[in-house]
Amino acid sequence: MGYLLQNSDSAEQSEDLDVVQTYRRIATYLWPYLSYLLIAFFGFGLYAITQPGFAMLMEAFIRALDGEQVRGLYFVPSACVAIALLRGIGSYLGSYYMAKTSANFVHNLRCDLFGHIVALPIPYFDKNKSGRLVSLFTYNTNVVASSGTQAMTTLVREGLTVIALFAYLLVQNFQLTLVFLLLGPPLGLAINWIGKKIKHFGRGIQASIGELNHVSAEVFGGIRLVKSAVGEADAKRRFQSISATTKKFGLRLAKVSSIYAPMMQMMIVMALAVVMYVVLLSRDTMEAAELIAYVVAAGLLPKPIRSLSGVYPRLLQGVVAAEEVFRHIDYEKELDTGQLDAVNIKGNLRFENVDFSYEGIEKNVLQGINFDVPAGKTVALVGRSGGGKSTLVNLIPRFYLATGGEILLDSRPISEYKLAFLRKNIATVSQQVTLFNDSIANNIAYGVEDVSIADVEKAAKAANAHDFIKELPEGYETLVGENGVLLSGGQRQRIAIARAVLRGSAILILDEATSALDNESEVKVQNALEKLMANRTTFVIAHRLSTIEHADSILVLDEGRIIEQGTHADLMEQSGFYHRMVQRDFSE
Repeated sequence: MGYLLQNSDSAEQSEDLDVVQTYRRIATYLWPYLSYLLIAFFGFGLYAITQPGFAMLMEAFIRALDGEQVRGLYFVPSACVAIALLRGIGSYLGSYYMAKTSANFVHNLRCDLFGHIVALPIPYFDKNKSGRLVSLFTYNTNVVASSGTQAMTTLVREGLTVIALFAYLLVQNFQLTLVFLLLGPPLGLAINWIGKKIKHFGRGIQASIGELNHVSAEVFGGIRLVKSAVGEADAKRRFQSISATTKKFGLRLAKVSSIYAPMMQMMIVMALAVVMYVVLLSRDTMEAAELIAYVVAAGLLPKPIRSLSGVYPRLLQGVVAAEEVFRHIDYEKELDTGQLDAVNIKGNLRFENVDFSYEGIEKNVLQGINFDVPAGKTVALVGRSGGGKSTLVNLIPRFYLATGGEILLDSRPISEYKLAFLRKNIATVSQQVTLFNDSIANNIAYGVEDVSIADVEKAAKAANAHDFIKELPEGYETLVGENGVLLSGGQRQRIAIARAVLRGSAILILDEATSALDNESEVKVQNALEKLMANRTTFVIAHRLSTIEHADSILVLDEGRIIEQGTHADLMEQSGFYHRMVQRDFSE
């Protein structure tokens, strides 16, 4: 039992340290805008001093009614207007500059998060769903900013108001004001209780919202498949299930908050009732004007104290969201130890006893891979699905790092080349073409700097894409829609080929580039590919004989090993695995 308690205490201390660390990291984002915060604090300070000002004004008003101050006839109305004006100016300065701080804070946090995530290695994206990542930008950063801004606004404005009112009350009657200190212990216990609940439910909400975004993106992205498979009902059930989880956590959080707020209010009113009782007992020791002013000032305390009692829950919601954001920012960026840059790449590639396994999986996906590809030659990779073909080509641009052996480019390990330089010298055309909702010209020129429209058109002509582009309503300025939805499969492929032509890379990877096309589109794409492959070191993954039979070398992969290697004619003569595969799968 003692061990469990010790572990529990240790976990709580660790969590407290995490919260403090998170606050410190948030502070580093706020530091550049310290001047805005100081103006906001000044504004809220003006706002705060107007609160006891109203109590003092009431005392002056009552004295004027009793004839003690003849000047009150002119002073009280003028002071009332002055206090209201001061209050308005303070509220404007505080609210505006706090909002300005918040806008800059969330902008910088989002940009840092986005910049860091796009610099992370591919395995990170294999493990993290795109919907969850999107929710970091749409939900978490907003929660951090809104919770932080609202909490800080309340903390400063109402905190300074409470300080100002307490200072006034202490001056008026020191002993009487100490009654309010009775609020301390129960308030502390309530805050500690609410904090634990909010952190738990807040994390649950974040996880479920991330899953909600993932399901939405998955369904909308594959809406044609959903409709063709009549899967609307199933998609709706998935969404409703996750939405119900989100609702459950949201209601639990609302329940805790709903209990907390009236409980705080009840404690404050009870303390105020005690103060009023003591005031009535003290009516013989204080003047009527002083007593009324004291009661007015004491009556102004419940609202700011009640607001302050809600600060901690809001802050914790922001901390929970910030912890998730910083967790992703803390992931180690893609390792780049290369030094070689701006050298002439010929394209000679050699795999020397290369092994590879995915993180968390003991079995090797690739085992003892050895082969050479001279510059300008074409090698085709064939084999059963799951044999390691795509994994092998993904090692070349270092999307994944080999767990054994070495890959050499022009007799130098690829790890010696700077990542950006290496990848600029590798072009990929795959079955799944990625196009952005931008113009055709910008999609072709993506990733290429200082390119003219003439260069784009030249690349499009080489890719047999120029003719269909010119027939579009706005030619090269035509928007292609989300992921090129407004173009046919063959047109998207030729846009991707034009992009590869424009890059002029020494190494080309063709991953099932024609497998999903009809015969007419395939002929046009194949002709474009033949032009593109000329004088480039090319890796071809294909299921069509026409794509691979003219390759300089064919590698047959099975269960991560090269089991046969040679030209089409050589492998057909061997009557082995490749021969049987051609007879079975390449009957066309």
